[in-house]
Amino acid sequence: MSFGVHSRRGISWSQGGRSRPSRFPRTLAFNFPFLQVLDEMRVKFHLVTFGCQMNDFDSQRMSGLLTARGYIAESDPSKADVILLNTCSIREKAEHKVFSQLGRFLKFKARNPRLVLGIAGCMAQEHGRSLLRQVPELDLVVGTHNAYRVPELVEEVRSGRGKQVETGERDLVQPIEYESVARSSPVKAWVTIMEGCDYLCSFCIVPYVRGRERNRTPEEIVEEVRWLCGNGWREICLLGQTVNKYRYGDVTFAELLRRLDGVEGLERLRFASPHPNDFDEELAWTMAELGTVCEHVHAPVQSGSTRVLRKMRRKYGREDYLEKVAMIRRAMPEVALSTDIIVGFPSETEAEFRETLSLLEEVEFDHVFAFQYSEREGTGASRLADDLPEAEKRARLHRLFALQEKIGKRRNEALVGRVMEVLVEGPSVRDPRQLTGRTRQNKIVNFEGGSAVGDLVRVRLTRAAAHSFRGELVDLVSGGSNLAGRAPLNLGRGAGSDAGKGPPNDDPSLLQIT
Repeated sequence: MSFGVHSRRGISWSQGGRSRPSRFPRTLAFNFPFLQVLDEMRVKFHLVTFGCQMNDFDSQRMSGLLTARGYIAESDPSKADVILLNTCSIREKAEHKVFSQLGRFLKFKARNPRLVLGIAGCMAQEHGRSLLRQVPELDLVVGTHNAYRVPELVEEVRSGRGKQVETGERDLVQPIEYESVARSSPVKAWVTIMEGCDYLCSFCIVPYVRGRERNRTPEEIVEEVRWLCGNGWREICLLGQTVNKYRYGDVTFAELLRRLDGVEGLERLRFASPHPNDFDEELAWTMAELGTVCEHVHAPVQSGSTRVLRKMRRKYGREDYLEKVAMIRRAMPEVALSTDIIVGFPSETEAEFRETLSLLEEVEFDHVFAFQYSEREGTGASRLADDLPEAEKRARLHRLFALQEKIGKRRNEALVGRVMEVLVEGPSVRDPRQLTGRTRQNKIVNFEGGSAVGDLVRVRLTRAAAHSFRGELVDLVSGGSNLAGRAPLNLGRGAGSDAGKGPPNDDPSLLQIT
């Protein structure tokens, strides 16, 4: 994503007759020439993000911290004084995209040797100082445990103290200055409740680049959500690599949901991404009972074959997963289910792949994110022979998508004519004359006018596609009055990112692979 909206802290703005300091990125027009000169003298940064919602949130944090130091976001990398790439290493293809993007930025470094060029995120954590040998023009390498130190390390480089590499691990969650986070939406906000992962799935690099599991205190989480809702955000998505494994003392994830359900101003509560192992009856029925928790569960299955799941070290089999699905649907009959799947895992046979296809037909997921297996050095699966030709992996992926396209459209068509509650997020990507939003089941709905960003409205679904709906406005449930005067940061994904693999308007609850 590219950050391209000017932000200024400390400027006052008026809302409902009250003057208050602005916490939100805004583009302001100045009529005073000397202020324009000062604005041009400020250090400009350009930030590009690859990968999952955790990376997106880290980028929002880094952007907010840089802005608080007086830096200014710049959408044009050729005009930036600092260029940062917040990277992903979940698949080999993601790393190739980063190097390709980096190559395009090297020409700016050649023209301006004072340009600070840095890599942050999972690639930085995985490869560390070796990135400086691969790309000598790099000035900065910052791993996942130290995103909060980016402004300090950028200053070290700009002060002439040489190249900076920081990939040390932390035993605690990184400090989060949530008031300064440059949120990408005026309606929805992410809240990190844990970092790292203690599951060692054989295909996954996350435990090696994000570290072991670390949980925030429930008091910190409630305080952040209360602040966000008090400042107008209406939907909160809790983030964690295995978010439903959260536990702090006696506080389980289900208990945390109960505490958050009582926060004034909270309309919708989601979480991403849960692990099937940690989905139990208590959590399912808690979700069903709480009015703010949305009827959508992303439950990554990865394969429909028990033998392959054992090779993946998923700690459940096909029947175990199907029992979890049945349990969730008993508690929430209207729930929408989505999942992640890997095709072409080492030694996966055609018969085992067909087991995955049959699982799709049995469960009838509302949405599926699927990927070809990609070997990651250092993981358990890297010791297995990657014996399936790439052409066969691609063919299986296409077969899976074709089947899911039919299932998704069939499930959506069954909803046509229903009136659903939709949270308005902004103009439609494909037709700016229309508004777009999501139902509680995380279905994308495009409809024409009569409401504003942040409104909760009722919309009649009139036409279904595999990934979205057309609808017509019925009435207003409640207005997003606290959003007056707020402008969200313009967060678009950078060239070469993994955007586009899912439905439009990247959804935080669907991008994580767990």
